[in-house]
Amino acid sequence: MPRAFFCNSGTEAVEACLKFARRYWFTKGEPRREFIALEESFHGRTFGSLSVTSDEHYRKPFEPLLASVRFVPVNEPAALLSAVSRSTAAIIAEPVQGEGGIRPLTPAFAEAITEACAKSGALFIADEVQSGLGRTGYPFYFAALGLKPQLVAIGKALGAGVPVGAALVGQDVADTISFGDHGTTYGGNLLACRAALCFLDQLVGGGLLGHIGRTGRHFQEKLHALAARHPIVKDVRGAGLMWGLELTRDAAPVVPAALERGVIVNRTAERVVRLLPPLIITEAEIDEGLGRLDAALGAVGAQG
Repeated sequence: MPRAFFCNSGTEAVEACLKFARRYWFTKGEPRREFIALEESFHGRTFGSLSVTSDEHYRKPFEPLLASVRFVPVNEPAALLSAVSRSTAAIIAEPVQGEGGIRPLTPAFAEAITEACAKSGALFIADEVQSGLGRTGYPFYFAALGLKPQLVAIGKALGAGVPVGAALVGQDVADTISFGDHGTTYGGNLLACRAALCFLDQLVGGGLLGHIGRTGRHFQEKLHALAARHPIVKDVRGAGLMWGLELTRDAAPVVPAALERGVIVNRTAERVVRLLPPLIITEAEIDEGLGRLDAALGAVGAQG
């Protein structure tokens, strides 16, 4: 995308995208206010990004949030198409939902986003904070789905540990933004941008993207083999080095069981074990980590 607004984190990038979507319609003389977001979504903890996050656990202490947000079920095309109208400023979605249980958007749902935007004029905001920058084996997972967003939020991996995020902006939207509409004190600082350049050099020119593709395929194969050994594993979802194991029960006990065996995993969406290993992980390290997770799942499964 031709333009970028640099900030300090993913939630700030989402805030910028929401503001730029509103500014786009204000400049067009058609001030649309509504955002369509997805159930099971997570976009951040600042006010605007929290408003398009569905989980009541995050929302409740800070309500009322932005009123003009509607949530629709993920991967239900008909529900999305019926919700979007000429009052909709933008649709916002994670191409792979992270906090929502590692749920990639289906091709049919991606097509519905494209159709809804074409019919209504609504913009599409892709939140690639977790799924972008190589995590799924693609620079951006929206491209794998055939989506063409006007705004993209990125963060997390961009600085390789240094705080930096960015809102990537299509030219048609950029042309409607005026100087001073948005700002940041530290966004785009020299240290953060240098760190981002180092990461991008490795991702694109240093072979990291290819490495993620190879290790991601190995990870996928081993995860499916692991799941076949454990009746408590209901589903395996993800891409690249972004995976979730959905269990038949609450996944909370797996976290301490895995930690006791020397591997760190995360529970999300109640029943999902989320796996987000370092992008530089090797196949041997994957095998070792999954061996420890195998033992943890066995211990939890034996508890009945």
